[in-house]
Amino acid sequence: MKAKDFIHSGRTLFQHFMRSSQRLTQHDTGTSDSSPMIFIGSWKLRHSETTRLHSLVIGPDLTISIDHRTIPCKVVSLSDDTLVLLDHYGYHITITADHNVPVKLFDEADNVIYYIVSSMNKPT
Repeated sequence: MKAKDFIHSGRTLFQHFMRSSQRLTQHDTGTSDSSPMIFIGSWKLRHSETTRLHSLVIGPDLTISIDHRTIPCKVVSLSDDTLVLLDHYGYHITITADHNVPVKLFDEADNVIYYIVSSMNKPT
């Protein structure tokens, strides 16, 4: 595949994803101005009660991996500062941003807050 075709197919996939997420956003939150771009990237998480660090990767399709393990989930809602996902067990994973930067993740299954302490690989 030529680089130009690869870029075009990636752009087409991203545009399809953006339209899908906007439809979901309009349906769930009543706004279409939210962008998932601030949540996409690789991050470090710190458990709120320990000093243990974990890795978090949020893909362009809003899939998440914690410690290199993909968590099957679907997007429940998206706003300017919050991404809410529902995992395959029925628990919510809520990622909150402040000033367009993710700052914490709440895992309803364990009732634990993880603070996002640094960006390891934030796309530009």
